[in-house]
Amino acid sequence: NMDSDLDEAVDWIEQALEVNFNNAEVYYVRGAIMGRQASGSIFSALSYAEKSVNSFTKAVELQPDPIKYRKGLMQFHTSAPDIAGGDLEIAKVQIEKLRQLDPKVGLEAEINYEWSQDNDALADTLLQRAKHTYNDIPDFFFQAGMLQQRKENYQAAFEELTRAISKNADTQESVVAKYNALYQLGRTSVLGETNIDAGIMALKQYLSEAPDLDGLSPKPWAEFRLANLMVLNAQKLEAKRIYLRLAKADNKALAKQAKKAAKKI
Repeated sequence: NMDSDLDEAVDWIEQALEVNFNNAEVYYVRGAIMGRQASGSIFSALSYAEKSVNSFTKAVELQPDPIKYRKGLMQFHTSAPDIAGGDLEIAKVQIEKLRQLDPKVGLEAEINYEWSQDNDALADTLLQRAKHTYNDIPDFFFQAGMLQQRKENYQAAFEELTRAISKNADTQESVVAKYNALYQLGRTSVLGETNIDAGIMALKQYLSEAPDLDGLSPKPWAEFRLANLMVLNAQKLEAKRIYLRLAKADNKALAKQAKKAAKKI
């Protein structure tokens, strides 16, 4: 499980690769695992980054049409520094390929690219256009909410995310956007210490309804955010119970934060 033990995930994916050395999905998963390792490991970050980019590149070579492989490759190149193999020109090529495969996905990728380069004004302009064009789905309202959250405009983020969860989700991508909007609405309430009741409702809905899909936030983190809101809502005993349970979680980062939070109550 990538969310609980990355070292174990590395061993597992390397074994899988020996058996499936021409399988694009295995390379894609290896790219994701190595990317996680690179961001969490100072000493061997460059080695993991190289394995990550090589894996995403290989996945695209083996199967050029699946959108998620190109998205994985593009995200690596927009987020990794030059020294770790990041190349903005390759990222731009992937955006163009994504646009040819699916105009909506291409637009999303372009917004994420501008956002990753701190071109917030341009990302915002593209988002306004996208929300107008794709007004009936949650995807771009979710992206707009995340942009506002990053700018610490928590009320504006809350409003965009509220719009996102009111929209129809007919594709898997839109389902992921809608449920991530629920999770992030709760997180925005924690960060801004506002709209507490709505945040609690959103996280409870996320915990009870969110499907098991790639790209969704793990439910234990949603429970942690829920406990954060309960503390703000004077429900400290209920919050402490959640924290103590999460302190035994497999995910080390989550367990550590939960222990720390429990001690403060």
